Amino acid sequence: MTGPGHEIVAGGNPLPVTYADRERVIRTLKAALEQGRLTEDEHHDRTAKASVSRSGAELAGLTADLPAGITAVPPSVRDVRIAVGVIIAAAGVLAAVLVTNPDNMLAFMAALGAIATLIVVPVITVGLIIDVRHQKRSGGSCRRGRHPGDRAAPVREG
Repeated sequence: MTGPGHEIVAGGNPLPVTYADRERVIRTLKAALEQGRLTEDEHHDRTAKASVSRSGAELAGLTADLPAGITAVPPSVRDVRIAVGVIIAAAGVLAAVLVTNPDNMLAFMAALGAIATLIVVPVITVGLIIDVRHQKRSGGSCRRGRHPGDRAAPVREG
């Protein structure tokens, strides 16, 4: 019988990994680094190995010593509300600067910061909204598809 990451298809070859499988492992490694479970060097080495892995067994081995379920926290509705608040605050700063001190250098710099915020933050906010809606519709479960550690129905040899 085969273990997780050692699935075999009918030809006897291991299942190839997809780009999504590699990205999932790389996200897990990043979360482990952020939580202090890996050093910078370990993270760099494992990420490099994940990028060139050809089988689920290789990917599973990169995260075998990490606890199950260690992933980055997905965005929540609160994150969307914070982003909308940042947009409103930046618009307020920009409006206040333009109305009160349009020719002051410090006010001009504040206005530039507010404009940059108004360009960048809405794009991020739309992404957060889409991700939160997707999570709600899917019941908070992971994306559909195979994970490197999922068990497949093993093919009996012989």
